[in-house]
Amino acid sequence: MKTFATLALLLTLLSALSAQSLNPNWKKELNTSLEEFKGCAPNNTGTPTNCTKLQGETLNTVYKVNDFFSQKAGRYMTVSEIAGFLKKNGSWTALGPAYLQETLTQAQQAANENKAVVAIYQNASAVGHVALVLPGDLEPSGSWGLNVPNTASFFLPEPGRSFVAKGLSFAFTKIMLKDITFYVRKY
Repeated sequence: MKTFATLALLLTLLSALSAQSLNPNWKKELNTSLEEFKGCAPNNTGTPTNCTKLQGETLNTVYKVNDFFSQKAGRYMTVSEIAGFLKKNGSWTALGPAYLQETLTQAQQAANENKAVVAIYQNASAVGHVALVLPGDLEPSGSWGLNVPNTASFFLPEPGRSFVAKGLSFAFTKIMLKDITFYVRKY
């Protein structure tokens, strides 16, 4: 019986160590990252150098979850790597597509409960983009005709288009709706 109690306590502690929580300074730190990202200089391929990390790092900045850092590669994941990770990792669950108001509402509600939420777009050619859902309020989108969550979005290779605390429709066009899926981190 004592072994069972010890094991239960150990599992509770391990769970707490890997649990997500909201960084109390996330707004300031995320805006600092945004300014750093906007200053990125493109390399010969048009992709900003040394700034790809900021896309994946935003998850850790806001929710203290470093899931998008690949220990194996020693760097933050690309969008296609993040998409594959989210589909296979047991810590993340698909909420649904962006064209459903219910999904948009659930995504904002989860972020307001300090759960990490991302919206990911990936087309048939595996080209994509990730936006992070932030705590806040749904706001009406005239272009989508839906109420959309508060988000942060870091665009490669156009850092100047990046933003913090705008509606999701600033990150994706209406035509992309069918290819955007939300994922929430369970714990």
